[in-house]
Amino acid sequence: MSQVTPYLFDGSAVRVVDVEGEPLFVARDVANILGYADAPKAIAAHCKASRKVGNLPTLHPQTVLIPERDVYRLIMRSKMAAAERFEEWVVAEVLPSIRKTGAYVHQASESSKLAGELAIAECFTRLLKPSPSSQVAMLAHIAKNHGLEPTFLPAYAIDAAPDSTSGSSMETKPLTELLVSHGISISARTYNRLLADAGMQAERVRKSTSKRAINGTKRFWTVTEAGLVYGKNITNPNSPRETQPHWYVERFAELHALVSSRVVGVPA
Repeated sequence: MSQVTPYLFDGSAVRVVDVEGEPLFVARDVANILGYADAPKAIAAHCKASRKVGNLPTLHPQTVLIPERDVYRLIMRSKMAAAERFEEWVVAEVLPSIRKTGAYVHQASESSKLAGELAIAECFTRLLKPSPSSQVAMLAHIAKNHGLEPTFLPAYAIDAAPDSTSGSSMETKPLTELLVSHGISISARTYNRLLADAGMQAERVRKSTSKRAINGTKRFWTVTEAGLVYGKNITNPNSPRETQPHWYVERFAELHALVSSRVVGVPA
């Protein structure tokens, strides 16, 4: 192990140790910056490759270190507004600085980048529950980024409700189309709120620098666990970090009956 190198983010130190060409981050430093109230619990729950520092004079032997991919896992689960900016800082400043020293060789860099992208995809899947076809598309995109042939991926992914027994995908459409085809005279904006009140979808927020963002944030909808019986999440083609709900055509009448039964004045 080399000596510990501290990097400052908003005045707080993030210590990094080079271990055989791989940068390892002091886990507590990362967790504290990302606002976790119980850092040890968060590290144990979200970090898959943590290790103790061992024999290094400048750190306590029980100090927990994590690789880049576990840093991304903590970032994805953080509720702090600064999480996205911290991610950009790690990618744009810390890692390039380490690589310039020559200790972090190109091969390790590429391997770590791939592991990081896979960790982000894993967190995205756990948090936002994209459809199987969207997950396959994400993995194919990652493979393409690294010059890999995605032949190990299935050629066809089945997007269907969890209780479906047909063995094939179920047709879906966006809410606006289904409201028109069913003759429902409620705006999509209002109906989205009704779906959220029924527990079928939830609104998520992410930081954004887009001109369309409000106060630096963008809001989007994602189908909940309960809602997966009636629809699926696809990734937004204009923003891969967001989801778009699509609802199963054959079950929308049932979904509308469920929603309208909860609200006085909404015809079933």
